[in-house]
Amino acid sequence: MNRTPLGPNGERNIDRTTGQISPQDRELVGPRPPMTRIQGLPQIEFELSAEQFSLMGFPRLQQGLPLSAVLDGGVLLPEPGPDPWYAVQKGPLTSRFTQIGPALYAFAGQIVEADIQYGSSQMAVVVVDCGFVTLRIACAPNSDGVLPEGTWETRYAAGFAPVQAIVEESFTSPVGRTVDVSMWEFRRLLLSPDDSAFGTWHTSSEIPPAPFTCDRLLIQARVHRQGF
Repeated sequence: MNRTPLGPNGERNIDRTTGQISPQDRELVGPRPPMTRIQGLPQIEFELSAEQFSLMGFPRLQQGLPLSAVLDGGVLLPEPGPDPWYAVQKGPLTSRFTQIGPALYAFAGQIVEADIQYGSSQMAVVVVDCGFVTLRIACAPNSDGVLPEGTWETRYAAGFAPVQAIVEESFTSPVGRTVDVSMWEFRRLLLSPDDSAFGTWHTSSEIPPAPFTCDRLLIQARVHRQGF
């Protein structure tokens, strides 16, 4: 049986006109929610690191498959600047989760979970309710070692952060809320030194179950509504 040619990394390409996998390859993807239901859901993009892919056991990732993960923004600085940062205030902020770059988001919302470590310098891991998703961030202290404006539950936080999916924790995280999504499209930045397509993005409908080390993998997904 003839099949659609594979991409340079073994992925099956989606039809760029319809946004779907070719009929010949659709049977290999497995069941997924109806397209009309998925297309009406909010879309987000996040990075899946090589470490997370390894902890997951290198599964085949395919268009339409569900995924439950903690969206994590990493360690943020308390002062606005060119590096990822956060700010905290007592007054309310409108919930926001707006993409401003590849897997990079401006966010705002109320802190709904917090784990604060006290010592010579404070540190906090918090979960921010950004509306249709929650984002976990690690908050670094001010130069005096103290967190700004309390940085605890009921406060409001805003800033911008690179977003990664944490599917398997390599440590016991004190806080974190999972977000349920359906994976829709994969963008892989080819950075292996011996790759003839070095430095280019490859878009596909699946990622084969093989390790990647240098490359960056971004996943575009649709966020499930409650009861989806």
